[in-house]
Amino acid sequence: MHEDIFFYLDLTKEFLKKKEIIKSIKYYIEEKNKVNIKGHYSLLIFQDEGNPIFINDKKDSEIIANSIEENWKTRPKEQSFFENGLFYIFSYIAETVRKKSKYNRIIIITDTPSDLSEDYQEALFNLVSKIKNFPTFIDIIRVSGMNDRFFSDDVKLNMLASDTKGGIFYTKNRKEFSDTIKKLVKTKQFVSTFVDQPEHIRISKEDYAFYNHLAKSLKKPKSVEGLKCHFCNEEVCPVCADIYDLPVICEDCNSSFHNCCVTNHVINHNIGIPNIFRCPNKECDVLLKVDEDEIIEVSGEVEVTTVKEYLEEELEQIPQKLPNVKPLPSLSSSLDQGKEERLETLGEIDEASFPEEEQVKIIRIGGFFGKIYTVRKVGDKIVYERTTQTTFKPKSTDQKNRDLTSRERISSKNQNKRKKPSFIICPQCGRQNDSQQVKCSNCGIKLYD
Repeated sequence: MHEDIFFYLDLTKEFLKKKEIIKSIKYYIEEKNKVNIKGHYSLLIFQDEGNPIFINDKKDSEIIANSIEENWKTRPKEQSFFENGLFYIFSYIAETVRKKSKYNRIIIITDTPSDLSEDYQEALFNLVSKIKNFPTFIDIIRVSGMNDRFFSDDVKLNMLASDTKGGIFYTKNRKEFSDTIKKLVKTKQFVSTFVDQPEHIRISKEDYAFYNHLAKSLKKPKSVEGLKCHFCNEEVCPVCADIYDLPVICEDCNSSFHNCCVTNHVINHNIGIPNIFRCPNKECDVLLKVDEDEIIEVSGEVEVTTVKEYLEEELEQIPQKLPNVKPLPSLSSSLDQGKEERLETLGEIDEASFPEEEQVKIIRIGGFFGKIYTVRKVGDKIVYERTTQTTFKPKSTDQKNRDLTSRERISSKNQNKRKKPSFIICPQCGRQNDSQQVKCSNCGIKLYD
């Protein structure tokens, strides 16, 4: 996955000369291009009246350099537009990250503390909590005079850099600035908030609603004739062997998935929220979601019967519309699908072990490699904790009948055209069996009704 870099010049003073900034940024781009082959570079600089000049998705350092040259004299000389610029870049990231997973790095070069209200800063950090998981890193270079030591926005800058796993650097002359740029050229170890804590995910209800809104739902195809699943390459699902289990498709690339196949993919390749994931078609990569109740089951003593009801109950106070700063992204960083997940066996979960003020629900992830998530409500946060337990249990006759009536039937003509799977996946242990077998060769469970 490549990294896109955004240079944000928030400079009102003359501590650094224009040519020194251009030289350093050109050096950064030219050196970074040697390793960040697919990466692009953007520049944001404001004009004196507050209008943004945004040059985006460039590979040539000369284009960025010329933009600085052309807009240097008209930049603000009195006021910092620090928060405005970040809002602008975050909005752009939001528009692009839905369709492609990538790393984003924002390099802010600033010499003037901003003095916006705390409400405005709070709105900024609310957006940071969403953007950082795509992931987005923020590096801040504070340029100052020789006698300047403390600044009114030091705490804010440190929080921004720390929260996004970036860095903050203080420079007082041309050499220190140049040395800092050279440090930033070195490739950093990419990290994901969700990879860092795969068994313990804490997310605000607002962020959950944000990410869920951003992802697209899988759709029913207009025709199922000859439609094969992206994962198993079969027309009929080898897990349930049900001819009525029609594949669903990604609208962006038309890749199709059996419900069982995509369920088990989402379990191990979500973005940190169990039902949201990236399209597995590498040419697509759009953010998708499956119905919560397709992969999660509420169990235990609860007042609701579906996960959807539970989440709607928890999110009922959350506004339906997202912040009015453009459609800002949802969690985006998708997890590295090739990375083996670190799982910890927690055994049976004792709800009594949680403090009384924490509302606990147990949700079960379906499929033959199922896992259990414990969902806790802690204040305004939704907390997921993962353990390893097999969750498969055969459906009851009533449940099968409900599934059959709720599912869209295909015509008899199309039934005959759909080829039976060449193999069957055991829903109990996951072993691949020949399609002619009646029982699983590994665990002995009956494969057909």
